[in-house]
Amino acid sequence: MDFTRQQVLFHRIHQHELDRRVAGAAELAVFSLGVQDNTSGSAVLSLAARLAEPSVDEFVVTWSVRGAPHLHRAGELKAFARALWPWSDKDALARASRPKVDDMLASLRHIATAMRSIVTKPMTKGDLSKALTPLAPRQTVEACRGCQTEHVSDPIFRLGALPAGLRIIPDEKTVTFERIHGWPGVPRKTAGFHELVHRYLTLHGPAGPSEVASYFGTTTREVKKQWPAEGLIEVTVEGQQAWLPEDVEIADAEPPDVRLLPPTDPYLQARDRDLLLPDKAAQKDIFRILGRRGAILVDGEIAGSWQGRVVSGKRFEVTATPYRPLPDLLPETQILAQAKGLNDASVKSN
Repeated sequence: MDFTRQQVLFHRIHQHELDRRVAGAAELAVFSLGVQDNTSGSAVLSLAARLAEPSVDEFVVTWSVRGAPHLHRAGELKAFARALWPWSDKDALARASRPKVDDMLASLRHIATAMRSIVTKPMTKGDLSKALTPLAPRQTVEACRGCQTEHVSDPIFRLGALPAGLRIIPDEKTVTFERIHGWPGVPRKTAGFHELVHRYLTLHGPAGPSEVASYFGTTTREVKKQWPAEGLIEVTVEGQQAWLPEDVEIADAEPPDVRLLPPTDPYLQARDRDLLLPDKAAQKDIFRILGRRGAILVDGEIAGSWQGRVVSGKRFEVTATPYRPLPDLLPETQILAQAKGLNDASVKSN
């Protein structure tokens, strides 16, 4: 089976439920991998692109995939922690971006165990880091120019939060952790990564080991060692090899007319960016390292980027950068404004 780029994009949009056919947030397919959030509350905007009445109140926030803050269903966190636990030192080193740490897996276990023991009441990231550093393996500690001190490497610190059974308390001005009750302890070994591969390919497929590796922050070589031997079918996309879960059929569905996707939206987390957005200049605009833009999705294609800001505490203003002529964005902007608890919205173009 060889699929066209358009078939794949329309299929993914359908899998991401951007047609707003789902009634409740907990039922959204994107929560199979979590929904990335940031300090400006992007997760609720991702839900607004999929739901008539978005709400994030029922979800737990923690550092999970790639050490980034994600919203998850509370009942799935224990299994998610086991599935994300690195299966080898090489895998752990890749996720921590630290090529020179010996016994990385043992070091990560030590750090996660210590983090759990330290957080007995709500504690800020700074206070936890300060208490953790003297207990951590020396090879995981590094100098920090910003802090003018030494502390556990930030990527390693982030990787330790979920296995330690820590959640982030919403609405605090600084990152503040508390324990997840009933936590079974730091995972002893990886269990369930095959299921995460299946979930990625369900939302972002057809795709292959390199895209899965990039999404989870490890190497293609390591993912190939864990690649499921069953449950996947091999297909091609524009002649390129890819895989799809055998229980997933390419959906023949029409995309919505317009959606405004925030910068960390699950749809934009697919790692085959050349397929998602072939134009290199547009890629640089959307996927910039600092100040990432949201995407304007029109009839299944990314037709521009956008930035939003709250004006005078009551109006949500979207500034659009079109790649081609755009339809009226105000109705979707009003939906985002309502999701942010605002009564007014406006749109302007660069």
